[in-house]
Amino acid sequence: MREAIENALRHLWQRKFESRNVEISEEALEELEREGFIRKKNGDYEFTAEGLEMARKLIRLHRLAERLLHDFFETSEMEAERSACKFEHIISDEVEEAICTLLGHPSRCPHGNLIPEGKCCRVKEEEVKRIVYKLSELKPGDEGIIKYLAGDEDVMRKAIALGILPGKKVKVIRTFPAIVIKLGNSNIALDENIASQIYLIKSGNAER
Repeated sequence: MREAIENALRHLWQRKFESRNVEISEEALEELEREGFIRKKNGDYEFTAEGLEMARKLIRLHRLAERLLHDFFETSEMEAERSACKFEHIISDEVEEAICTLLGHPSRCPHGNLIPEGKCCRVKEEEVKRIVYKLSELKPGDEGIIKYLAGDEDVMRKAIALGILPGKKVKVIRTFPAIVIKLGNSNIALDENIASQIYLIKSGNAER
């Protein structure tokens, strides 16, 4: 029952803040109201402070789990979604921060939806050794394999037009005055905005 209630809370977030057409039963809404997560106002439901925080946390956990499963276990989007529905109910705060740090504090899930920030994102904790970095964080000589792209449609379109796609190997040539990478046989100059939306697994430093 608890899992069903938490799912309803997450779905209500999606409906209210992302305009998703998600069905939520009246029974689930009544239970959320009884538990103090939502209240009825002007014929509609709104979050209480406690409910808003809980819903935000569930969304964050779900999308971090999707990112982990999709990127590192090469799980299909459908399977990642299904498994994430289980993960979000059992991940502790410590594990949440460890996963987020490991992934390089991603801003979006595999479907392109925003991942709410956690405490570790704001303070940039790195107790767990990171394996995912933004391209903008790399230094000349660093190499890596692109895992995913984030950002809005304009950024994605520009990156894809340049051939910057998941699975491609890149090497940083220089970072000033512009970020220049080697992709295949081509050298490509990128601005900071695009480079900061390209996430990759760092494969080590080449000779400088």
